Amino acid sequence: MTDSKPPRISYRFTRQDRLLQSREFQRVYRYGKQLHSSLFTMFVAPNRLGRTRLGVTTSRKLSKSSVVRNRCRRLLREVFRRHRPTLPVGWDVVINAKFQLTTAGYALIEQEFIRLMGKLAKASGAHPPGPTD
Repeated sequence: MTDSKPPRISYRFTRQDRLLQSREFQRVYRYGKQLHSSLFTMFVAPNRLGRTRLGVTTSRKLSKSSVVRNRCRRLLREVFRRHRPTLPVGWDVVINAKFQLTTAGYALIEQEFIRLMGKLAKASGAHPPGPTD
């Protein structure tokens, strides 16, 4: 009798899950659509990679403090990482943080991210993401 375990879902945020080059960001800005939130603006464009990738921008206009900007990036990446298994597949996502993000808690950031990804899923015909935890 063999013990058959279900496959594990990887929550790692690898290099293949990131937008790294300027031309990748520019393609999303140029050809993608915008989704707005009080905390950030999300740009989304389809890709043909079979996976959804994330890029985050935090300008000095957001905060002069690199500590604050890095915290915002970490929070957004963490929300993406935790919800990646439920996200529509095949999209490049760029998130531009707004000033309100600097004081927002994780739960609010997560709520806004799920709301916008739900809009994307509905527009793309995929199932909207649900809570994972």
